[in-house]
Amino acid sequence: MSYISKIEEFAQSCADNMADLLGLEVSIIDELGIRVSGTGFHQSLIGKSIPEGSFFEQILRTGSKGTIFDNRKDHEHCISCIFHERCTELATMGYPVMMNDQPIGVIGFIGFTAEQRDLIVTNKEKLYKFMGTISTLLENKLLLLEVTTRNCEVHEGFQQEKRAYSFNDMIGESEQFHSVVKKAKKVVNSPSTILLTGENGTGKECMAKAVHYESSRANQPFITVNCSAIPETLVESELFGYDKGAFTGANRGGKIGKFEAANNGTIFLDEIGDLPLSVQPKLLRVLQEKQVERVGGTRQYSLNVRVIAATNKSLWEMVTKETFREDLYYRINVIPLRLPSLSERVGDIRLFLSYFLKKYSHILQKNVPKLDPLLEQWFLQNEWKGNIRQLENTVEYMMNMVESPHTLTFEDLPYYLHTRQNSSSLDSMVANFERNILAQHLPLNQKEQKEQLAKMLNISLSTLYRKLDKYGLS
Repeated sequence: MSYISKIEEFAQSCADNMADLLGLEVSIIDELGIRVSGTGFHQSLIGKSIPEGSFFEQILRTGSKGTIFDNRKDHEHCISCIFHERCTELATMGYPVMMNDQPIGVIGFIGFTAEQRDLIVTNKEKLYKFMGTISTLLENKLLLLEVTTRNCEVHEGFQQEKRAYSFNDMIGESEQFHSVVKKAKKVVNSPSTILLTGENGTGKECMAKAVHYESSRANQPFITVNCSAIPETLVESELFGYDKGAFTGANRGGKIGKFEAANNGTIFLDEIGDLPLSVQPKLLRVLQEKQVERVGGTRQYSLNVRVIAATNKSLWEMVTKETFREDLYYRINVIPLRLPSLSERVGDIRLFLSYFLKKYSHILQKNVPKLDPLLEQWFLQNEWKGNIRQLENTVEYMMNMVESPHTLTFEDLPYYLHTRQNSSSLDSMVANFERNILAQHLPLNQKEQKEQLAKMLNISLSTLYRKLDKYGLS
């Protein structure tokens, strides 16, 4: 996976905002020469390679700031482009995205009209400074992601050190969680295909990594493929590679696919339920024959690859609707492992809370705040539809907003969590929650019981009496 494709949504958001602000079309290219983001006409080219010999390819190769082409047809750098005769761009400027002093992408501003061309030419210095700012923004986003994923994308409950993943580092004490871990440990060195199922955010990718790095293949490649993120027209060439001349715009020397890149290691087919039906027969053949044939080629390449697939969909339901091949379903569903949702492992929420609070205290260089007891109870009772990923995002938001030293309260929650069903304000949400907490401890017939409850909730006895009266519980 290229660097910028890891922040694809963020890059597209930047492109959209720049286009709206400047009135120019925007493209963002990754280090592989693939258009990751784009606006206008270039939005239809997302996922495709830029033309050989193009301006952006030269910036990728050299890391230079480039120049402005306001007469592209006659410019020496445009003549080598395979689309030279068909190009409709009147002006283009590009700026490299750098990381560790190496170009990992290009930001491009493009003008298709005379007005856009004049805008680029007249404001080139200001636009270059702006591009430099966006380039730094993308670099910083990637650096923050690198810090985050150094702990095995901890939102899914693992810790990582030097890309080594261990089951011993997994967060969780619930019986449901340990049950699936126990099964996974039994098959780390098996060549059989694993199918990981479970809701989004339950840790499927990190489970796949743990299986790989605990196995005898640990020193071999671990290749991740997000089947839902690849345009349908490119899926086959991405998975199986292509030979030279396979299609227009292909690299002259061809390109190996993800399966070949994972040889002797593990390939993780994430969101396999989104794999186009047209590609499924070839995947089935590759899994059965353990050989791959590149697009446009005739040679068979032998493979020794452990396959781990994952989905949040019901593949069997898709089989019954004929949107997923039945033979492929049986081929990948050899060892099914279902990861439990966070609602099934409520006892682990405190562990994740503690871990994420410490993690973002370190990243944001803040003291670890205390958690209001009522808020902690709310975390335990909330329906986390996004599972561990949503829980982490909530903590990350709160840690960004909280002023240290401080106790995290309901007021620090993200806005979208302020509104509940039949509740239109934060005050009513807190009131409903407080009443439920107090109601769980009724009846309170003795003063000693009330004193104990007040102590547990970290409030004064007089405050407890007021709240009991307020909610009609006295």
